[in-house]
Amino acid sequence: MMRVLRLQSGLDQENLLKALDRIDAVAVRTDAVESLEEIELAHHLAETSFRKKTNIARKMRYEFLLWLAGKTDIRSAMEATSINETREFLLLVFSDKKKQDILRLLEANERPLALKKNGEPLKLERISLSRVKN
Repeated sequence: MMRVLRLQSGLDQENLLKALDRIDAVAVRTDAVESLEEIELAHHLAETSFRKKTNIARKMRYEFLLWLAGKTDIRSAMEATSINETREFLLLVFSDKKKQDILRLLEANERPLALKKNGEPLKLERISLSRVKN
């Protein structure tokens, strides 16, 4: 199960990262993702890699981030998707925490998701082929 929210938080970077750990979530820059299809594909591939035991990351949220960013190391995936100073971001939650608890913990306000349903073929291909070796 994964929940996707668009939020604006008043927390500083350090406290936001601590809160993300507590709710098993990642924050992604709003311009790093254009469609729900990209998110769904990355989530499917992350789940599949755990099921087949081909995962790189130990935690699902980081495996998801690797697929979403099309990277094979967590540091570069985090750099490619890290939130900027606007404090508005996409929150991808991998736990069963209630939405109100999440908003309260992150000191956040929910915003409209504003993502396209379908992704651009080249962006989806980048996600799908990110681990293919030449």
